[in-house]
Amino acid sequence: MKIQIRSFNAIVDLGETLYRLHRSPAIRRTEFLQQPNTQPSSKPRRATLGIVFLIVGAILILIRGLIRIVAGDIITFVGSDEVGHRFLAGIALNIIGGVAVVFAILILVGAYLIYNKMEATGAVLVLIFSMLSILVGSGWLIGLILGVIGGILALLKK
Repeated sequence: MKIQIRSFNAIVDLGETLYRLHRSPAIRRTEFLQQPNTQPSSKPRRATLGIVFLIVGAILILIRGLIRIVAGDIITFVGSDEVGHRFLAGIALNIIGGVAVVFAILILVGAYLIYNKMEATGAVLVLIFSMLSILVGSGWLIGLILGVIGGILALLKK
């Protein structure tokens, strides 16, 4: 009978110890850490959606510019019989394509500035060169629209 009473006392002691451990501050802290965080994060907001729009718009403007450069080279070498017109048309397309590539690179620089928490400067740069890209083809107009939307979203930090 003594063996059974001792084992029963040991089980009771073990239960009391577990109860005290459960109620200790260390256990409560771990329980608190396991709860989902309901407080707002202290991380600064980034304009991620705006940056995505800017990158896609800049890529479209870049592709359009490269297509114009290639078309200018093709027209220069394989065109009409009049060499003067062919040469001038090819050079004009090369210049327009080169300007479009520069605008696209400047829009990507603006997206980089926005990513590095210089939203106002980057957004103004993006808006200016997105609007100017209409002069050089603007990435089938979708690049212009995405650039403007991305610049506005960057100003709003969305």
